[in-house]
Order: sequence, then C-alpha cells, then structure tokens
Amino acid sequence: MRTWRDVIIQKLENQQNRLLLVNDPDYLLNDEIILRRLREYQYEVVHFNDSILVRYLYESQWRDKIEQNEVKLLAFSNEEDRECFPFDFLRAGFHIRLKISDLFPKFSPSVIKYLDKEDFDALFFAHKQYQGSCSDRETLEYIVKHVYKIAYEFIDNKAELYKLLLSVHYEKKQLPTIVQQFLSDQLSGQSVFADIPVKHLLTSSAYFFQYIERQWAQFIEQLTELKEGSILEESPLYLAHPFSNSDVRRLMNDLFAEGYIRKVKITSSCSFPTWMKHGIEVDEEGVMSEKIRYLRDKIVAQLTSASRYKDWLTIMEWLGEYKCTVLDIGKGELESEVHTLFQEVNKKFEEWMLESYRSLTSLPPVPKPKMVHHIPQFLASKRGQNEKIALLVLDGMGYVQWRKMKHHLVSQGFSFEENGVFAWVPTLTSVSRQALFSGFMPSAFSQNLDTTAKEERYWKAFWENNGLLKQYVSYQKGLGKEVYKKEGIAAFKRPTIKVYGAVIDMIDQLIHGAVQGEKSLMLELQLWLDTGYLAQLLRDLHREKFTVYITSDHGNTESVGIGRVSEGVLVEQKGERVRIYNNPLLLNDALGKMSGISWSGVGLPEDYHALLAPYGQAFVNKNERIVSHGGISIEEVIVPFVKVIPRLGGS
Repeated sequence: MRTWRDVIIQKLENQQNRLLLVNDPDYLLNDEIILRRLREYQYEVVHFNDSILVRYLYESQWRDKIEQNEVKLLAFSNEEDRECFPFDFLRAGFHIRLKISDLFPKFSPSVIKYLDKEDFDALFFAHKQYQGSCSDRETLEYIVKHVYKIAYEFIDNKAELYKLLLSVHYEKKQLPTIVQQFLSDQLSGQSVFADIPVKHLLTSSAYFFQYIERQWAQFIEQLTELKEGSILEESPLYLAHPFSNSDVRRLMNDLFAEGYIRKVKITSSCSFPTWMKHGIEVDEEGVMSEKIRYLRDKIVAQLTSASRYKDWLTIMEWLGEYKCTVLDIGKGELESEVHTLFQEVNKKFEEWMLESYRSLTSLPPVPKPKMVHHIPQFLASKRGQNEKIALLVLDGMGYVQWRKMKHHLVSQGFSFEENGVFAWVPTLTSVSRQALFSGFMPSAFSQNLDTTAKEERYWKAFWENNGLLKQYVSYQKGLGKEVYKKEGIAAFKRPTIKVYGAVIDMIDQLIHGAVQGEKSLMLELQLWLDTGYLAQLLRDLHREKFTVYITSDHGNTESVGIGRVSEGVLVEQKGERVRIYNNPLLLNDALGKMSGISWSGVGLPEDYHALLAPYGQAFVNKNERIVSHGGISIEEVIVPFVKVIPRLGGS
C-alpha cells in the first residue's frame, strides 16, 4: 500500500544531481524511516541549521566524494526561502521544495502543519475517505474523530474524561496544540466539568499526574471515613466515582506500577477491593514482586516490535524503573533474571544502533530533542523573550539513577515532564557532554575531543549566536561534592543571568568509585540525595524564576573485565568501555586481538575510530567488576531529559 513516505521518497530518489537542496518548512523529513530509506539510496543527509558547520563538513568530508560519484548529499532546511542555502550550493545542486499540501490537498494546511509525523500514517488513510471542505473547522473536526479516535461529543461525564486524559498522557500521544485547544473548547463549556481545569489537564502531563494523584488520595480518604461495617463497593460514593469505571481502573494500575503517581499511605484497617491495593502503600513484598513481573512483561512485549527510536525510549523508561525497583528491594535471587533481560534487550538494541542510529543525527531538535546536542537548540527555540533557563547536567546519570532521584524528588515536592534523548557515541564525557553544551555534533569540535576545557566557551558561544549576549549566560561545573550554599551557585551571583548551564559531577564520581557495582552506586546515591543538595538547588532556582531542566551527557552500565591489552602509543585513548584510534588500520589490527565492535564514526572526525567493548564487558583486568561508560548499551546511550515542575501546593 502506498504511504505518505512513498510520495516524499518519489520526489527525491531518482534525481541525477548528486547534491540535493531541500526546503522543508513543514518538517516532512522529520522522520527516521524516510531518512533510513534515503541512506539506502546512498544519500548522506544533513540538516542545514548551521551554515558554518555544514560548510566545514562539506569541504572536509563530502566534496571530493561527490565529485568522484562516491556519495550523494541531501541538505535540507526548515526555512521557507531557498536563499538560505549558499549561492555556490544552489548553483551546483538541484533544488526541491516539499509542501504538506502535496500530501494532503483536501485538508487545511494550516491545521495539518501542527500534527506530529507519527500521526501521518493514519492521516494519509483518513485523507482518502475525506469528503469535507478544506476549512480549518471541518478539517479539525474530522481528524480529531478519525485520526485521534476521540469521540468528543460523547464525553459527558468524569469517567469518560478521565479515560481520555489517562490514555493521552500514559500513552504519550502528544496531541498537537491545535487539537488540545479544540478539545478544551468543546469540553470546558459543559457544566459537568465546571470544577475541572480541563485545559491544564489536556496540555500538561505533569499537571495531570499531580491532579490525578490528589484525586486518588481524596478518594481513599473519603472511603476510609465511611461507616464501619459498610461495604465499600456498594456505597454511593464508590459507585459514582470515575475511579470505579473498569477502564479507568486498568489505566490507573499501570500508572502506579510504572511510578507515574505515588501510592497512598493509610493507617485504617478498612478492607479495600483488590484492584485498589495497587494504589495503596503496604509493606508487602508480594506487591513489589508483582510490579517487577509486570514491568518485565511490558519490556519483553515491546521488544518484539521495537524498530523506531521512540520504542527504545519507552523500553529504557521501563528498564530504569524495573532495575531501580529490584535494587531497592535487594532480592539477590533476581540478579540472574535481570542479567538475562538486559542481555536480551541490548542484543537487539545493538543491532538497531548499528543500523539506525545514523538517522537520528539528521532529525531536527523540535518539537522535541532526539539527541543531547539538540537540547540547547530546543531550549533556544522554546525560550520566551525574558524567560530564565537553567540546564542541570548530571554527568553520567543513567535512567536507573534517574528513577531513584525522581522518587526522592517527588517526595520533596517536585513533579516532572519526562522525555529521553540519545547520547553521542562513544559515550564519553569529552564527546557527548561537549556536544550537549555546544549544540553541535562532535565533528564540529574535532580538535578538543579528549578534553572538556572549552565547554564553557562553546555554551556561551551557542547562546550568543542565538541572540543572547555572553554577560547574560553563566556556566559552572564541579557541583555536588560540597555542602550546598546558595551563594556558591553562579546563577544567583548576578540578577542579569538569563541562561545557566551547570554540571553536577557527583554521580560520575560515584560511578568510578562503585567497587561493589550498581548496588553500592545506588546506596551512595541515596546518601547524597539525603543531603538535600539537589532538592535545595531546584527550590532556589524556581524561587529565582528559572525554568529548570535536568539531563545527562551519557549513562552507565555494569561490566566485567576481559583483560587489558597493551598497545602503547598505537591507541589514542584507552577507556574502560572504548578504545580510540586515529587510523582505521590500527582499529582493524586491534579487532584481531580482542573482541569488540567497530563503530561507524557517524558525526565524528574522519581520524577518530572507536572500538567498543561488547555489552557487559570492559577493557580492564580479567573478572574485575566496574560501572563505566563509553559503549552502546541502552543504559549508556539513552538518558533522561526532564523539565522540573514544583508540585501543586507542595509535597
């Protein structure tokens, strides 16, 4: 069956010119499947968002190969005007403009441009059946019903509203702003929802999870106050409440199991229905074991069909909660099960990385960042005129540590809007963290890939290039090891600071000192969290009106040594999970001496060749157990990117 992607590919695949320049103002190329297919046609694809960088890559890597017919280059821009490309590019290349109206001529383009490309498969099919006009109103009504499958005219009670909100936020449907506004307009006018902040609940997952958690706590409290001896399931309160709806109950159980909302602590001896016990805190080991089994089954089921980057983000979220829970309850007999599951996941993830990671580098940083170097670009695109931004980079923090931190910070009065991003490979601080602060792929700072000395300069240069003078930008590293003092935080030293970038080194320090592996890492992390350093920093940043984000440059994984290899000066950099060579012959020679993965070098300088240790292994003394980074395990590559939000009314 012909798809919308086929329409796009058909415009590009048979061009004779080896330099294609594409204006894509509607972000139609923001799709990893299209980018993967273009690479099958021997295209190198680059997002033309920085003319200096693209010029450098063109001259250093692509010009000769294009002239020798070894490669084709497709450079695309999200600008409307073809003049965004250099004159010599336009003279030498072939120009194409992609328009959303070519795909969906019967729909209003001003509506369709707001939709996520993930929805285009359903939209393309629905378009064939559409008989209405191309007005905004008719287009919007049709796609809400036939693409998003929301029968809004039948949502006339709280249970139906809860079902809609739970499915949207739990399944991360990312309803476009225009659809959110339409639904808000349709639902807010109903008297039954007069006391419900429908718009906020639709537009913010963090706000929704806070709201639903409070509603749950109130429901439990009201039930415990019923007359002793009464049957809860037969009470009018129970029967009329939206939580008693079977579909709502099922979705609520998922939220508790995956840690989206907190359970309620009770002291009453009240006997609750079985389904409600998922949301009540009890000291029963069986409840935790059930959660572990639930998460494992979810991961295994998702793994069978994982093919897109978003699939792996979801899997990593579940893996983080799964392992964090196992480590918290300390059940040693589960170690073998955990090891087997992570081996299974990483076997498939490694295959995906080798085949598809390259496509991520060509995706734009909006509507959400996909890679760490997208983060400053995303922040710049979202930042309001006078908005103050703080980006806290917790060096080395993986998803397992994040889940531990999240549970602690929730108890301290914070909520979060969570996403995941991909680190740069090799997952070294000097590679991935510099990419994060500079907004560039590593090939743009090829002379400094073994140091982070110029990180502050890159951070300030990025914001200056985006219209913010250096005196309004601050950078600080080495945080977290000292006792917290507000006067020691650079963001507060001058009232003119608009953008603050900070590196909190504590987790990286704990990683390299974790002689007992992940168990000791998590214990030390809890001790650090208990000092209150991070929670107090977040509170002070919020008080000073900063919008706060937390992320990491790379994660970490536990590995066992396979033995050291002595290569002297032949190896440029000797990491525990990666070894760097400046010559492909030296890399190939090393592959003959030790097991490893030859990394493709996407986004890296041409003289930077990485040999990655296989999952669970490290280039250290035989049988030595370490926690480290540098490779392409899912724990090292996928890291959190989180917006921090104060909870409603405190903790």
